[in-house]
Amino acid sequence: MGMIRLKNVSKYYYNKGIIASGISRINLDLDEGEFIVITGESGSGKSTLLNVISGLDSYEEGEMYIEGQETSHYSAADFEEYRQKYISCIFQDFNLVTSYTVYQNIALAMQIDGRSEAEIKEKVPDIIAKVGLSEFSRRKVSKLSGGQKQRVAIARALAKDTKILVADEPTGNLDSESAEGIVELLTDIASDKLVIVVTHNYDQFKDHATRVIKMHDGRIAEDTGAASKASAFERAPRVGRAERDHSKHEIAYGTQLKLGVRNTFNLPAKFLLLLLVFIFVVAAVSSQYVTVRKQRDTISGEGWNDFFTNYDPKRVVVEKSDRSAFTKADYEAIENAPHVEKLIREDMIYDSQIYIENSDFSFYGFMLSISNLDNELSLGTMPKAEDEAVLEGYDDDWTFGEDPESLIGKTYNVSMDNGTEKKIKVTGIVLLDPKDGDEDSFMDTSAIYFSDKLTGELREAMYASNSTTTMLINGTEETLYPGEGGLVTNERVPEGYILLPTSYDPAFKEGYAAGNEIKLKAKTLYYEQTLELMIMGTYGEKTFEQKTGLKDLMEHDGEIYINPIDYRRLYEKGSFQASVFVDDTRNLPGMKDMLERGGYNVLVLKDHIYNFLDTDLLSVIQLPVAVLICFAVFFIAYFVVRLILKSRGVYFATVRMLGMGKKPAKRIMRVELMLDCAIAYGLFLIFVCLNISGVIDIPALADHILYLTVVDYVILAAILLVMAVLISGRFMRTIFKSSAMGTYREEV
Repeated sequence: MGMIRLKNVSKYYYNKGIIASGISRINLDLDEGEFIVITGESGSGKSTLLNVISGLDSYEEGEMYIEGQETSHYSAADFEEYRQKYISCIFQDFNLVTSYTVYQNIALAMQIDGRSEAEIKEKVPDIIAKVGLSEFSRRKVSKLSGGQKQRVAIARALAKDTKILVADEPTGNLDSESAEGIVELLTDIASDKLVIVVTHNYDQFKDHATRVIKMHDGRIAEDTGAASKASAFERAPRVGRAERDHSKHEIAYGTQLKLGVRNTFNLPAKFLLLLLVFIFVVAAVSSQYVTVRKQRDTISGEGWNDFFTNYDPKRVVVEKSDRSAFTKADYEAIENAPHVEKLIREDMIYDSQIYIENSDFSFYGFMLSISNLDNELSLGTMPKAEDEAVLEGYDDDWTFGEDPESLIGKTYNVSMDNGTEKKIKVTGIVLLDPKDGDEDSFMDTSAIYFSDKLTGELREAMYASNSTTTMLINGTEETLYPGEGGLVTNERVPEGYILLPTSYDPAFKEGYAAGNEIKLKAKTLYYEQTLELMIMGTYGEKTFEQKTGLKDLMEHDGEIYINPIDYRRLYEKGSFQASVFVDDTRNLPGMKDMLERGGYNVLVLKDHIYNFLDTDLLSVIQLPVAVLICFAVFFIAYFVVRLILKSRGVYFATVRMLGMGKKPAKRIMRVELMLDCAIAYGLFLIFVCLNISGVIDIPALADHILYLTVVDYVILAAILLVMAVLISGRFMRTIFKSSAMGTYREEV
């Protein structure tokens, strides 16, 4: 048995229910060293027989053997491997990649064969010279004449250097002189190969062929061995010709990447169209995502927060990651950061409202330091003393009454959390326009601006009321409650001492507490502080006023007194929480990212508002709609891309005929589409950055900056890449659904 044997092989074509015979019950033995010419009139089955032998087309009956191995069970992938290993083709229609240069077309055959880059660079120029095209090496094939294209096709077949070379009308587009040169070349390589040529012009080959097969009506009409020519033909391998390794080689991954990148840009019109499609997808998907986020954000802003009373949408609450107190340097660094509108250092009191009153007027508002006053005074003057304050509220009859100016210069009582009272004098008033307020907001905007010293005292008292305070006395631990009725300050108690009620005397063996030591411990979210104090004594009904300076024992019954300095040691450890206000809510994501990178724990308050509408219920409605829209965008893009890629069908059908398998072809297509996606996405990000920097002003992109996080951008990129992978997979299934020749006919 020779290299190839056909036993009763038949090939049929199916078209709209009509069955036509291509070849019928063909029996042939073909072997190395033969130069076979197949002739016959048009429609006799010459090309069909050649396509079956070369594995470009399937067959329906009989058996074809390759070096003794049956092929009737071969899959499309098996025939790709067969063509890669055994077959070099010269096509009647050239089947060249017209957007490639002469060099790239010839190198492509060797790349598909898994040949090294060094070997390609060494051999391709020699092959080009052999077909007389050296001066056209770097010219695109689309710029060549028909005869030159035929030479490129022959050079590509020579580059494969396989055991079998099949040629369909190899001299059909050449003048007589060029044709003779090609015939001589084919004759030369037939010394150690099987060369099969289909031609109408038998006279060009009659002096060279070792065998002539005439076809008629799909059958072999005549098979002549041409013995007179065969005796003069050197069938042994020529001296100096090296035998190439014909085992299967995979196209290198680097080569697949290189071809994918080349294919992205070699057809500018195709590249620009794909780029526009993917830009449309980026814009459509991201806009839909932003729309959902924006609607949720709008609804999420309509609500309240039980813990934070001032839930301004521009507010960001921060603490240091090590939970230490803020320093002056910390405050300055935050205040000088981009997009910071203001910084509230005394954050805890910012969420607390305080009550001031006298016999004529009472006012309830948030506590703030005078340094945080942004608005200009409407009435009065700025405070000059530590016990002076400014009021801020709406200019209506309810907040300040009918005559706000009459409140200036009056003194008011302020009750503090440590059980003491302070007197303040109002020196100025800020009147806010009610039209600027939000009628639907539950957040009160009234505020009282105190001096920095008084603000610190108020903060100290609030820290005390929000801490867990215990007293260890004579081995027993007792919980204390700072403020009126519990642990309070008293100037008459010396520093380092504590004054207790007489009810504590029985806790000691001697029957009195004076002279013994106790421990006070305050524990907060941020620190623990312990004080060791000496009991200066106890007070009863007769000694209460003398020791405390207070008159009504019943009102202060059970209170424990320490010096204000010791009280501050226990509770005044600085500020552990601050609030940053951004100049625009669109800058919240960037501010959050910057603060987190700076070593802060960050809470964006607008993300923690309880809503009137259930956002989860809203998601149930919105998300399916958004998903449907994204799917619609995907399928629109898919069909448009498929239409654009129709021009790539011929390319992939061609490389398939050259022996490229489905996997490497899919990878090349995937690289091409993923690169298009990446460039489109990169352009999108550039426009976003230009919008951020102010070079351009596109409102739609401003929303992207506001509502998309880094994670969202990553997800969007992943969606695009998945889309590219899915489209390349679907496209390749189309290319490989039938035989190589069948696919080529469909694509052409």
